[in-house]
Amino acid sequence: SEVYYKDGWNVYVDNQPATYTKVNYVLRGMMVPAGKHTIIWKFEPKSKTLGASITTAASIVILLLLAFAAFVTFRNKKQ
Repeated sequence: SEVYYKDGWNVYVDNQPATYTKVNYVLRGMMVPAGKHTIIWKFEPKSKTLGASITTAASIVILLLLAFAAFVTFRNKKQ
Protein backbone atom coordinates (compact mmCIF):
# COMPACT_ATOMS: atom_id res chain seq x y z
CA SER A 1 0.00 0.00 0.00
CA GLU A 2 1.28 3.46 0.82
CA VAL A 3 3.55 4.90 3.46
CA TYR A 4 2.22 4.24 6.96
CA TYR A 5 0.71 7.27 8.69
CA LYS A 6 -1.27 6.36 11.77
CA ASP A 7 -3.11 9.56 12.62
CA GLY A 8 -6.07 10.54 10.48
CA TRP A 9 -6.27 7.50 8.19
CA ASN A 10 -9.25 5.15 8.30
CA VAL A 11 -9.97 2.09 6.18
CA TYR A 12 -13.35 0.62 5.28
CA VAL A 13 -14.04 -2.83 3.87
CA ASP A 14 -17.49 -3.04 2.27
CA ASN A 15 -18.40 0.25 4.04
CA GLN A 16 -17.52 -1.21 7.47
CA PRO A 17 -14.61 0.19 9.52
CA ALA A 18 -11.58 -2.10 9.56
CA THR A 19 -8.16 -2.08 11.18
CA TYR A 20 -4.77 -1.84 9.54
CA THR A 21 -1.19 -2.13 10.69
CA LYS A 22 2.31 -1.08 9.77
CA VAL A 23 3.94 -3.56 7.36
CA ASN A 24 7.65 -3.83 6.50
CA TYR A 25 8.34 -0.83 8.76
CA VAL A 26 6.92 1.77 6.33
CA LEU A 27 3.74 0.53 4.59
CA ARG A 28 0.09 0.08 5.55
CA GLY A 29 -1.45 -3.38 5.32
CA MET A 30 -4.52 -5.26 6.43
CA MET A 31 -6.07 -8.70 6.40
CA VAL A 32 -8.96 -9.09 3.96
CA PRO A 33 -11.10 -12.24 3.79
CA ALA A 34 -11.21 -14.15 0.52
CA GLY A 35 -13.70 -12.91 -2.03
CA LYS A 36 -14.64 -9.68 -3.72
CA HIS A 37 -14.59 -6.59 -1.47
CA THR A 38 -14.59 -2.83 -1.75
CA ILE A 39 -11.73 -1.26 0.20
CA ILE A 40 -11.72 2.48 0.79
CA TRP A 41 -8.93 4.44 2.47
CA LYS A 42 -9.98 7.84 3.79
CA PHE A 43 -7.95 10.61 5.36
CA GLU A 44 -10.22 11.88 8.15
CA PRO A 45 -8.10 13.75 10.70
CA LYS A 46 -9.75 15.25 13.77
CA SER A 47 -8.25 18.62 12.84
CA LYS A 48 -10.32 18.64 9.64
CA THR A 49 -13.55 18.18 11.61
CA LEU A 50 -12.51 20.81 14.15
CA GLY A 51 -11.56 23.25 11.39
CA ALA A 52 -14.89 22.72 9.61
CA SER A 53 -16.78 23.35 12.86
CA ILE A 54 -14.86 26.55 13.56
CA THR A 55 -15.37 27.75 9.98
CA THR A 56 -19.12 27.08 10.16
CA ALA A 57 -19.47 28.88 13.49
CA ALA A 58 -17.46 31.88 12.27
CA SER A 59 -19.51 32.07 9.06
CA ILE A 60 -22.76 32.09 11.04
CA VAL A 61 -21.46 34.87 13.31
CA ILE A 62 -20.38 36.96 10.30
CA LEU A 63 -23.75 36.48 8.58
CA LEU A 64 -25.59 37.47 11.76
CA LEU A 65 -23.42 40.58 12.13
CA LEU A 66 -24.04 41.54 8.49
CA ALA A 67 -27.79 41.03 8.91
CA PHE A 68 -27.76 43.13 12.09
CA ALA A 69 -25.77 45.91 10.37
CA ALA A 70 -28.20 45.90 7.43
CA PHE A 71 -31.16 46.04 9.82
CA VAL A 72 -29.70 48.97 11.77
CA THR A 73 -28.85 50.83 8.55
CA PHE A 74 -32.33 50.28 7.14
CA ARG A 75 -33.97 51.34 10.41
CA ASN A 76 -31.87 54.53 10.62
CA LYS A 77 -32.76 55.47 7.02
CA LYS A 78 -36.48 55.17 7.81
CA GLN A 79 -36.17 57.64 10.68
